[in-house]
Amino acid sequence: MLLVDDDDLFLDLTSIELGRLGCEVHGVSDPQDALQVLANRDFDAIITDWQMPGMDGIELVRRVRNAGSADRFRYVVLTTARADPDTAQAALEAGADDVLFKPLDRLQVELTIASINRTVELQRRLHRHNRHLKAAHQRTREAFRRIEADIAAAAQLHRGLLPIPTERDRFDFAWSYIPASNLGGDSIGFVTLRNGATLFFLIDVRGHGVPASLASFHVHHRLVQLAPETPDALERAIVQLNDEMVGQPEDTYCTLICGLLAADGTQAHFVRAGHPQPIIIQGKHARELALSGGFPLGWFAGQTYSAEPVDLAHEATLMVYSDGLTDCLDGDGVPMEVGGLQRVLESGDHDSPVTRINLLENHLRALQPREGFSDDISVLALRRKP
Repeated sequence: MLLVDDDDLFLDLTSIELGRLGCEVHGVSDPQDALQVLANRDFDAIITDWQMPGMDGIELVRRVRNAGSADRFRYVVLTTARADPDTAQAALEAGADDVLFKPLDRLQVELTIASINRTVELQRRLHRHNRHLKAAHQRTREAFRRIEADIAAAAQLHRGLLPIPTERDRFDFAWSYIPASNLGGDSIGFVTLRNGATLFFLIDVRGHGVPASLASFHVHHRLVQLAPETPDALERAIVQLNDEMVGQPEDTYCTLICGLLAADGTQAHFVRAGHPQPIIIQGKHARELALSGGFPLGWFAGQTYSAEPVDLAHEATLMVYSDGLTDCLDGDGVPMEVGGLQRVLESGDHDSPVTRINLLENHLRALQPREGFSDDISVLALRRKP
């Protein structure tokens, strides 16, 4: 405790009395000395006289409060011989916590010391609690940064699955991939097989985030690993993937459109598992295929899937997409749906996959809300090379 009073006798007697009450007292007779001491030492409480030469107690209290730290509380008591309500009010307005009137009453002093003890103990507890909270907050922020870094790395890894054109490809292709969050549940694949055929697929796993991304990653890799080169092999691969997803402990499923394009590019075989119908674009006309298809992968064990043959004209562009595309809302809140998608595709002047995808992306930019789309959007367009 710091005791400030210009009366040396009062200072000595009060220091002795406070010492008997368990206080460690440092006494000074000059307010300027008090400020110097406060700059170098820490005190739980300050008791200062009001009437002092040079700087009075009110000014000292104001300076103490202005120089105080937000995480360090000092209990301030003002002593005065002016025992009237206005005096107490002025002391409290200056920043004092309590007022003691001279001559000091022992009981009032004891009550004040008890109040100081309780306040100081509560402040110490609060300070410890805040320190622990700060440390916990820092640990949480560091954990969050690590999670963010992991998610960013996973997103980069997932995006690395997107196909890149090679000289071996017998088809020109282009794609658009817009995940609803950092990690999406869609995946696009395009692989030229050893026999010259082309395997392509588009996967749409239920949900978003890490679980959907992991499931999408798994299905993508399994399809590339199985690398079916014939329609029969394609059917067996999809049946195997379905049984693998059914056997997962999580309630995970996906829709899938998968195609096997013959080396000469004239015929394709499609397996559709709960996925939107592909679209064929020729010139100014875009039409849906009518594939029968089967249930999404992961719904029921023991399902069979048929690879349906489709003849492709040389100049035709084939497009597959996830339902996040046709669920996009326009400015009036109306979904695009298949009809709206066909109108967008029929508005272009060129028929190459790149121009079709660019046309579609320009349309999506106009529709994209500030918070992003509510579902992943993925599109793949391809056409046989001349």
